[in-house]
Amino acid sequence: MKPIFYIVSLIPISIVRAVLSTMSKTGLYKLSNAYKVTLRNLKMSYINLNQNQLEKLALESFIETLVSGYETIQSWSRPIHNSGKKIFRVENNFLLNKYINDGNGVAVIAIHNRSVDMLLKWINTKSETTTLYKKAKIKALDRFVKKQREGKSNKVYETNMNGVRKIFQAFKAGKTICIAADQVPQRGMGEYVKLFNNDAYTTTLASSMLYKTKKPGVFICLNSFGNNRLGITIKPTKKGIYKDSEYKLSLNKSIEELININPIDYSWEYKRYRRPPSGEDPYSDI
Repeated sequence: MKPIFYIVSLIPISIVRAVLSTMSKTGLYKLSNAYKVTLRNLKMSYINLNQNQLEKLALESFIETLVSGYETIQSWSRPIHNSGKKIFRVENNFLLNKYINDGNGVAVIAIHNRSVDMLLKWINTKSETTTLYKKAKIKALDRFVKKQREGKSNKVYETNMNGVRKIFQAFKAGKTICIAADQVPQRGMGEYVKLFNNDAYTTTLASSMLYKTKKPGVFICLNSFGNNRLGITIKPTKKGIYKDSEYKLSLNKSIEELININPIDYSWEYKRYRRPPSGEDPYSDI
């Protein structure tokens, strides 16, 4: 599987993006459920934008989602040390280095901006990690992705109660853990917290672990900066994440700030606002 991905990924990303941009002129992308969900999420999140602005942003995001899939294929098909070659700048790199070198454990909290696998490979060049992941439906692909994410001594566990126990144990033992904090958790494993002023069923795993252990954490995401260049943004956690009355809302506020760096990089095609407290699915007509 890896040789196939390597051959496919030899096409320059600039050409991939140009082809997608040209194909978008046909308007066929509007028939895609991914585009429809993207547009719906943007309408719910950026209420001050008019329809033309929303549609333009939705198209740009739709294209970047496809491009980021190509970035993932590139990441899967190349050695771990190659991941850094795609990154031209890292904001607050010193902060992550400090926490890793301290050896007391650090929670690296990510969102689904561009290629999560490329980001994880970059993190793994700096530290061994323990990570949760959602099992792929295709067994061969699941085995391949898990092998890619585990690398040498990294640990990967499914997102279930056993996986939560494993990652919490690793954190308490002073390890570097990686958590995606913007997925909709299983019933009974999350709480409703405002995200862009919408009630979003939110995983509280990362914020709860930081609040309970008082260990350090950082927020991290991968962004595009024009001319097919990529950069990594690392932000410190807010002080509120260590306070009983603020730690849940603090998580989503930090997520909003990361998304707003460059909204087209975020995976808006994900049905983030499903399971609303009202029970009315905002995506039911898509």
